[in-house]
Amino acid sequence: MNLYDDENKIIKYFQDIPISSIYFPKMSNELKRVFDKIYFIENWLQWRDSSGKDDPPPDFYSDKFGLMMDVMRIDDHAFVTKKGKIINPTNAGESRLRKELEDSGILKQFPNCKNIFVTAKTELSTEEDHNYDFYLSNFERTVKEHIRKIPLYKQNHPKYKLVFFVFDESSAYMETEINSIRKQIHYEHEKIKASPHIHFLDKSFLNIVRNTNIDYLIWFSPFKQTRCEWGEIEMPIVGVFKITDMDFETCIYEADYMLSTEV
Repeated sequence: MNLYDDENKIIKYFQDIPISSIYFPKMSNELKRVFDKIYFIENWLQWRDSSGKDDPPPDFYSDKFGLMMDVMRIDDHAFVTKKGKIINPTNAGESRLRKELEDSGILKQFPNCKNIFVTAKTELSTEEDHNYDFYLSNFERTVKEHIRKIPLYKQNHPKYKLVFFVFDESSAYMETEINSIRKQIHYEHEKIKASPHIHFLDKSFLNIVRNTNIDYLIWFSPFKQTRCEWGEIEMPIVGVFKITDMDFETCIYEADYMLSTEV
């Protein structure tokens, strides 16, 4: 099992993020209150865990706050085959390596180690391993799959407001002056002219959640790193949205000009 197959560990990780890394594209008192009820541990104690295999969905709910929340993972590795099968070489490799560690008995030598991070190499080229098209399609597929379950959520918790919590494990991206024909060129240790991808304002992603029955979106993306010649560019780690109040300026990115900053 991958470390973040456990929804509780995702929430704990989120609660450890500094408040300075939280981004509200459009702040409101209502949105801030919803965020606080999940972010602050004293409020989180008022939530019930319903993420077990046999528990009624969604993953968490709070009778006190009248909120329910479903947690979902996305990345930029997964893709769907022509036969409709979802393939994720990175997750498969990480699960395989973790099982090998467990079977070898090595983990028993570190009984106090609660979290084991495993990184698998797929031996694929950067563009084959992860790309913007995979990223966008994975976000859309995952979010829409959970949207289809909303009637069941509302049946289980009538009149509760619904939060979608997206745990985004993708790399950072940049928009370059290089079109898709030249994407196969290897740019490790080379300088190229590019603009950082501000994913929280990407119109293609936000259009997927607009005009849906989601009430709030918390988008948690802790693994993005973007560097330039003077150092690392600090970007927000969490974006918080009220779906019916998203009339802020967005950005349009051309997929053929998007490259991952992770080679």
